[in-house]
Amino acid sequence: MRWLGAITALAALGAAASWGGGTLLARQAAEGFARLAAEGRGGAASVSAAGFPLRIGAAVTAPALDFPEAGGRWQAPSAELAAPLWAPLDWRIAATAPQELTLAGQRFTLAATDSVATLGLGLGAALPLRRATLTLDAPRLSVEGATAPALAAQDVTATATRAEDGRWQIVAGATALALPKGLNDSLAPGAGLPDVIETVTVDATASLDTPPALMAERMPELTALDLSDAHLSWGGRALDARGALTIDAGGRPEGTITLSTRDWAAWLKVAVAAGLVEAKRVPMLTTLGAYLAQQSTDGAVELPLAFAQGRMSLGPVPLGRAPVLVQRQ
Repeated sequence: MRWLGAITALAALGAAASWGGGTLLARQAAEGFARLAAEGRGGAASVSAAGFPLRIGAAVTAPALDFPEAGGRWQAPSAELAAPLWAPLDWRIAATAPQELTLAGQRFTLAATDSVATLGLGLGAALPLRRATLTLDAPRLSVEGATAPALAAQDVTATATRAEDGRWQIVAGATALALPKGLNDSLAPGAGLPDVIETVTVDATASLDTPPALMAERMPELTALDLSDAHLSWGGRALDARGALTIDAGGRPEGTITLSTRDWAAWLKVAVAAGLVEAKRVPMLTTLGAYLAQQSTDGAVELPLAFAQGRMSLGPVPLGRAPVLVQRQ
């Protein structure tokens, strides 16, 4: 029966490690939230040990994070942080709903049947990040005071994994993404786009100016994006994109994204309805699209979406100023 005694001793040791680790984590988390509160960057109502007997964890009541520079805030009724004893650097964070979000001064409410994030950390004083995931089941984002959700989806997933060269592999997607009712008619009247986008997926590699870490002094900034493939399926129309961008000193993209679609005539109609293309250009672009489709093996038309010197253009059509992707600190 020695094996039984050994198993019992091992279980007792694991339980002690779980309780001691959870207690230490709870104390450190409480101190961290207290520092955030003193700096006006968040806080928590209470922190206690959790996860016993096989995990190291902490339960947090009313956690909040503030981002004064961006006018942002996040708060949830409660959250639990936990890592298994055999993988103490692999954390799972589950937050309850509804969660309150403030973006640029506008308040939102995020509800979901499940809201889970994971963090895979590396060794080092700053706890460098090596992997992160986010899963939202049936998320619904509502504007304060509104009766209907501003955005909703069947599910949203995102994964970021650090590669050996220091860049980050990003894979993300959403299904059944519901837009505010009537938004399509106001942005592209008469285009016939439904209020629900069937699927959105992104596969890209991102370069950052500094390695992200849990205890880093500042958030890293995006410096380049290599888009392997982005896919949009909306109202029976499909659109794919690929290309590479760098971010200039003003935070605007430089480079070219190639758009590919076999539904080019339908997307041209959307572009005209949205005011991106003048109606007088339609005959020329229709002729060009038909010619390019005939030259391709699958009937798809490819057009470059170019970004240069703060401006953007789609093929020969200028579109105006390029968006600011990064607010430089």
